[in-house]
Amino acid sequence: MRFINQFMGMILRMSYDLVSAIIPGDSKLVSNYAIAILLLALIIKIVTIPLTMKQSKSMAKSRALQPKIKELQEKYGNDAQTIARKQQELYKEEGVNPMGGCLPLLIQLPILMAMWNVVRQPELYAFTEPGMYEAINKSFFWLSNLNDVDATLIMPIAAAGISFINQKMMMSQNQPASTGNKEQDAAMQQSNNMMGIMMPVMMFFIYRSLPAVLPFYMIISMGLTSVVQLLVNKQIAKELEQEGEKTK
Repeated sequence: MRFINQFMGMILRMSYDLVSAIIPGDSKLVSNYAIAILLLALIIKIVTIPLTMKQSKSMAKSRALQPKIKELQEKYGNDAQTIARKQQELYKEEGVNPMGGCLPLLIQLPILMAMWNVVRQPELYAFTEPGMYEAINKSFFWLSNLNDVDATLIMPIAAAGISFINQKMMMSQNQPASTGNKEQDAAMQQSNNMMGIMMPVMMFFIYRSLPAVLPFYMIISMGLTSVVQLLVNKQIAKELEQEGEKTK
């Protein structure tokens, strides 16, 4: 994990050096450091697009099979063993791996954790020269130093807001399979809705006491995630439509 942290730190440092070379005069309004963090998040998001595409496509195919899975549940009732066997046969017949959406996510997790560590401790992984990180300009609009807590709470509120939007997007795209029981389905939906509210609230209370650079990075990362996911979903819908036409 330390190697990944160091690699991400190297990318942040290269991003900062590149921005500093392009913009020699470090602005007091938006520092080169803030721009470098934005650039870093953008680079990582672009690199992980193939994984996002693979994960989303696998989940889209699984969602398309939900009506057939519901038919199996209605047909075999409480015979869980037969339902499980028939589902596996259905997945194999349709060429769908039910775990196909998990592997890309697992691959991305170490990258996300490393990114968090680098942004949290840039002096350890990116700006390793003694006193360099303390000396560089870290301003961003109303904040004179991104390393300080945002007393205005703008960053924590914005991070919680974007998290709420992301949660809603994910829930609308990843509807859980029906259990065949209306009460269980309603309870599951209520639980998901509650989670969609609680997560952003928790993020707000966590970020309000942390250096502003952390919610700042998450705002950029989650914002890019929303944009990329919309583009990926559009592309996947087009591909699945073309595949459906070929099979007719």
